[in-house]
Amino acid sequence: MINIPIFLSSDDNYAPFVATTIASICDNTKSFCDFYILDGGISDENKRKICELKSLFSNFSIEFIRIDINSSFKEFAESSYITKSMYSRFLIPNIKPEIDKAIYSDVDVIVLGDIARMYLENLDGYDVGAVWEGWIANEINKSIYINGHEPFFSGNLLIDCCKWREKNIGDELIKIAKSNKENRNIYDQEILNLYFGNNYKKLSCRYCYAVQFSLVNYDSVTPIIRHFNGSIKPWNIHPDIKTSLMKNLDDFWFYMKKTSFYDEILNKVTNTDEQKKITRQLQMSNFIIARRMKNLCQNSR
Repeated sequence: MINIPIFLSSDDNYAPFVATTIASICDNTKSFCDFYILDGGISDENKRKICELKSLFSNFSIEFIRIDINSSFKEFAESSYITKSMYSRFLIPNIKPEIDKAIYSDVDVIVLGDIARMYLENLDGYDVGAVWEGWIANEINKSIYINGHEPFFSGNLLIDCCKWREKNIGDELIKIAKSNKENRNIYDQEILNLYFGNNYKKLSCRYCYAVQFSLVNYDSVTPIIRHFNGSIKPWNIHPDIKTSLMKNLDDFWFYMKKTSFYDEILNKVTNTDEQKKITRQLQMSNFIIARRMKNLCQNSR
């Protein structure tokens, strides 16, 4: 059995999904997980609720590490679903100097397999391992990427903390963020991609299986990590809605139900009219993504 350092980042609004992510990780591994929560303002009550998972799982520890978001990332870009707490991942290797290697995960994530498989991946000398996100080079923010760049998801990272400290990578990422503060389309993911370029270990999409992958034929892939990227999240959709528009929706609510936040989150998705509206939005979003993916596949032939 191994100990796996796992960093999650959250403000108070995302605390319920920290708990959901932790529940899914612990339920699918025999390893012991040391969770470090980069705390962008989580209330004591929500911290207590997260820690109540100890009544269900014995294979984890948890430490909340307070990050002064407003001070550290005062002028950094944010959006309706990208918060300033997301930039906390830049600080990970320096926050815990005793850790040599770590996983970072967003919390719009559930884990469906053993997280140890990702942790034990060989980085082959690279500073970071991540999953390629092919379509954004062609469709989104393409002006910020150089030709030939293969951008990656920032939501699930395998970090060589020793190399990040040696190269002061955290400081370099913050410099990039500050130099691009006028560009409101430059978020944490774009900053990481601008710094690393193609100099990263390309991991299997099973470690960050996002909506793009779930809309194409990836039958040979068994996701270990399901990343609900995009503006519509599984917690926006009532669990009784049977829809193929969002894969693994049932899995998300299965793990949400294990947390002390279940009733609170469920009560937010009871408005029938609002649910119909969200379903239509999701349908349109999937249509647009599927069309983009089709064009990408045709252009790559």
